[in-house]
Amino acid sequence: MILHAVTLKTSITAPLIRYTPYFGVSTWPKILIPYRNGQCTVLLKESSMLKLKVNGKSRNFDGDPAMPLLWFLRDELTLTGTKFGCGMGLCGACTVHLNGEAARSCTTPMSEAAGKTVTTIEGLSTQANHPVQQAWKQCNVAQCGYCQSGQIMQASALLKVTPKPTDQQIDQAMQGNICRCGTYQRIRSAIKMAAGQSVQAVKA
Repeated sequence: MILHAVTLKTSITAPLIRYTPYFGVSTWPKILIPYRNGQCTVLLKESSMLKLKVNGKSRNFDGDPAMPLLWFLRDELTLTGTKFGCGMGLCGACTVHLNGEAARSCTTPMSEAAGKTVTTIEGLSTQANHPVQQAWKQCNVAQCGYCQSGQIMQASALLKVTPKPTDQQIDQAMQGNICRCGTYQRIRSAIKMAAGQSVQAVKA
């Protein structure tokens, strides 16, 4: 955030001058600057409008560039398929695609997302017919379901770069995504099914 000092002449008799627009979200206070002898110094905060694409649509953000991408998606765009889990990028529930790569949105600041393309679970497939989503249904992966959007986004990113992953590659790619219900065997089977590989039946 950069401040610019500008000296202005004024004949206003009020003791304060209000300057807008101002930097940050709408709940931040306006800048109030006292003046003396017909002059006032106004601190102009540099505009930091960020632009990005979310699920194919252009979006603007003029808030705190340090705010996590997760809250922009959930609170500003109401894309609530992306979940909050740990807030530290350790559980994977908040996984989205950033320029096609899996990223933890809870630790990705808006400044890092600027100028990039973000895909959430809602944008992976408008009809929910992505191969990974279809395999998830066929393998009955989900139990409580809370972590599953992050699991699916991580899995689809894996298959994009490794179309026919081995069990070891699947385990390595998915190790940062925690499932408290313990559906890891089903997750592996669903990924292999989405990749068109043979899958052994997994008991419920």
